[in-house]
Amino acid sequence: MSSIELDVHMTLDEKMVVTHDFRIDRVSDGSGYVANMTLGELRAYNFGVSALTEGTNAAIPVLDDIFDWAIRHDTGLVVEIKQRSRLDRFIERFTELVTTKTGIVGRIQLLGFNHVLLNQIKDRVPGLKIQTVSLERYKNQLEAILSSSADCVCLEYEHTHIDDLKAYKQAGLGVRLYLPPGKLGLDTLEYFRVKFGHDVRSEILFWMKEGLIDMVSHDDVLYVKRLIDDAGLKCA
Repeated sequence: MSSIELDVHMTLDEKMVVTHDFRIDRVSDGSGYVANMTLGELRAYNFGVSALTEGTNAAIPVLDDIFDWAIRHDTGLVVEIKQRSRLDRFIERFTELVTTKTGIVGRIQLLGFNHVLLNQIKDRVPGLKIQTVSLERYKNQLEAILSSSADCVCLEYEHTHIDDLKAYKQAGLGVRLYLPPGKLGLDTLEYFRVKFGHDVRSEILFWMKEGLIDMVSHDDVLYVKRLIDDAGLKCA
């Protein structure tokens, strides 16, 4: 199943909205923190200012609407929790939303850096899967991931080793490789080649062909599709 990653915050009036930043300054024509504003206040601003099409006007997305869209279009969601305050209320409100939305639990993975928070929600929602982020390579990498009750692990290339990938798969974990945008005018894998001095593209394609990577994510969907094609695989 093709999936989309999105970031979730809770507003002052406890509504779940989808936006990347804690502040709205970069992504809208307004200013302020999402957590300190009501949904009504946020809807007064245009969140389409960074769209490719000039003149786009868009309201801040509400998670409930995104859930409905995903169900209609048979799309998976990787839902990253960005909440930093009022965590008890966030857990209650998020749990209420996913448990009352028929058909959504089986198509989402809850993602985050706060593994405690992820598990507090997972404990309340039967069948919910979580995806933990690892930005280090620990002495016992598999044990660190399993201790967070992960169903899937999200990695960046710089912290990824083939031995760990094999261990994840043997343990029955899903594996997601996140590829950040390129730099210096280069695409992601070419930038990595320049940075590290070896053929990163061939290395990642090998991992994919060997079935060690289940999901590749990048801001450019067509870039991911070309990578999947080059590996001789098909999008699920």
